[in-house]
Amino acid sequence: MIDLEERLTRVHNPDVRPLVQDAHRSYTTGVPRAAIVLTWTAVCADLIAKAQVLAEDGEPDAKALAHKVEEAQQLGGSSDEKKRREGVGKMLEVEREILDTALALELIDSSQHVQLDRLREDRHQSAHPSLRPLGELYEPTAEYARAHLLAALDALLIHPPSQGRKIVASFAAAVADPSFVLHPAHLTHTYFDRVRPAARNKVVEFAARFAVLQVDDPTVGLEAKQLADRMAECLRCFADRDSGLVTNALAKQMGKLGNAESGVQLAAFIRLGDLPSFWKAVPETLRGWFEAKIVQLGLKGRSPAVLELDEIKALALVVHAELRQSLPALVQAFENLHPRAKAVLIARRADAFFTSYLAEVLGREGVINFDAGAAIANRVVIPCGPFLDLETLRAVLSAWWDNGQNWGRRVNDSLEEMKQATVHLGPEGDAVWREFLEELGEGDNATYQDLARRFGFTDLLAAQSDPE
Repeated sequence: MIDLEERLTRVHNPDVRPLVQDAHRSYTTGVPRAAIVLTWTAVCADLIAKAQVLAEDGEPDAKALAHKVEEAQQLGGSSDEKKRREGVGKMLEVEREILDTALALELIDSSQHVQLDRLREDRHQSAHPSLRPLGELYEPTAEYARAHLLAALDALLIHPPSQGRKIVASFAAAVADPSFVLHPAHLTHTYFDRVRPAARNKVVEFAARFAVLQVDDPTVGLEAKQLADRMAECLRCFADRDSGLVTNALAKQMGKLGNAESGVQLAAFIRLGDLPSFWKAVPETLRGWFEAKIVQLGLKGRSPAVLELDEIKALALVVHAELRQSLPALVQAFENLHPRAKAVLIARRADAFFTSYLAEVLGREGVINFDAGAAIANRVVIPCGPFLDLETLRAVLSAWWDNGQNWGRRVNDSLEEMKQATVHLGPEGDAVWREFLEELGEGDNATYQDLARRFGFTDLLAAQSDPE
């Protein structure tokens, strides 16, 4: 009951809403025949209104129906009784054709056509007792009337006047627009929540095709990779609403992805690898290809040579805990990387997973000159500061101290920022920093004093100025 009442609040057309409410009131008060008649009346009124909207957009079938309705209305308003009867006849003709027109306009699908046709037949039985043999009255049950009302709401009444093809075209144009901005609530409201199921499936499958296969469509007007990235973000929003629907849509693309060139396969992994629906759709053979590719990238990254950007993006998926568990090769590949390659990858996204590798990155293989030391401190180590615990902080500071190339011209600024990034460790963290500073004081008095001042360790400054 709550489900039905919730749907009543979502009737799209405010002019049709009173008819739907009357149908529901008849059902709840135990008058199922009236409920069925009013439900069919609401369906006709809704379809006529939607046809008029689509007629304004230039749809030929909608124009034909709207024209007949207009003629019937003009005749029905005439003072001539003959013309009024003509108008009634034309409206009956509209009623006979209206479901077929709705199907042609993609306002309903074939199964919904069958459901609404049953409603129409039951409306006739309810409104015309003479249709029953031996003068028997048609006596539908309350639940039967409720089923008709629910079917009409789901198939038609809660949806805007949108067609399957036009919804997909509108979605494609919106995503490909140069000024496109992803707003998940707006996207799902416009192309998912307020769209009937058949059109919703088409939208999701369209997004899946472009996201997985990186289709180069010259009619779209946007570079294939950029469009694929946008479609992947849309899929994530849709998956929040219905992950099973997205999984099914992705599964339909896996055969083509398995036969695609390796660059497209790797791009799909990068783009969708953090989406659980993607891995539910990936067949074992393709999963094996991804694992082999990851192992290959880990071996390539053992040398100081910089990996290509797409290869770095692929290995950067190691930040996702679920993916590390389901694809162990990803962790091993990351651990195989040269420290400089690790630094490039960590710089893309700070994460708690990387904290145990920061000391290695600051070592002599990772930092080979002052410029590299400054870059790694500011882009790799400091952003990970909020994730450090006492043990990793101690290891990081030790590695920082041991490699002289970390001590460039602006190192004190970097250390001050690092201290601020680890403020969550509280007094125990301060104790680790004091240990570091005291070790530093044994060799560089000026740096020691400057850092003690920046860190707020005034007692150390006082002790040094008054050694007694």
